[in-house]
Amino acid sequence: MNNLLAETTARHRHQMEVLPQLRAMLDGTYSKSSYAKFLAQLYPIVSNFCPLMAAAAGRCADRHNNLRLYLYEHIEHEKGHETMVKNDLEQLGYKDGDLPIMNPGPAARVMLSYNYHAIDRVDPHYVIGMIYVLELMSAGYASNVAQSISRAIDYPVARGFSFLDSHGTLDDDHLVGLIELIQSLESPELVEKVVDSVDMNFYLLRQLISDLPEN
Repeated sequence: MNNLLAETTARHRHQMEVLPQLRAMLDGTYSKSSYAKFLAQLYPIVSNFCPLMAAAAGRCADRHNNLRLYLYEHIEHEKGHETMVKNDLEQLGYKDGDLPIMNPGPAARVMLSYNYHAIDRVDPHYVIGMIYVLELMSAGYASNVAQSISRAIDYPVARGFSFLDSHGTLDDDHLVGLIELIQSLESPELVEKVVDSVDMNFYLLRQLISDLPEN
């Protein structure tokens, strides 16, 4: 892994891990209502994940064929995952029709706006930063968070935790392929763009989590 990417990742992971919200999720002290608010804020990110990757693929043309082919494959893996979030929220008491009319929180709005802008107006490689941050956080924390909160609220993992629990295992493999893609980038300028996007997406995801209730 590129040294700058490794340093950026380590710095942000430390900042994530000291957030009281993430500590509560991992320590089994997070409430059902707070968990539902977390999923509701994740929903617009998840529902825009494939459209963002498609937008980046559309900006690649033949100039960036490796990225385009990677995105085609990854879109196939991620299709329909917003339905998993909706189903989990239904298990927690939300109605199916609630989410599309809910306004995302400020951090989610900025995260989506930033990524759509950077992909369209700067470079499609900026999409890698968003994918990297979401896959890394999922691989590192999602299953543990699902197991911990399910015990805390006395809900089986199969009831309300399908999105997080499945992504903890799925995203280990996804992360390997993504790091291979990053390592294949020959231009230092492209690597710098990816690291810039990683830095921003980590910051915005951390802000999204820090805006949640602490217990």
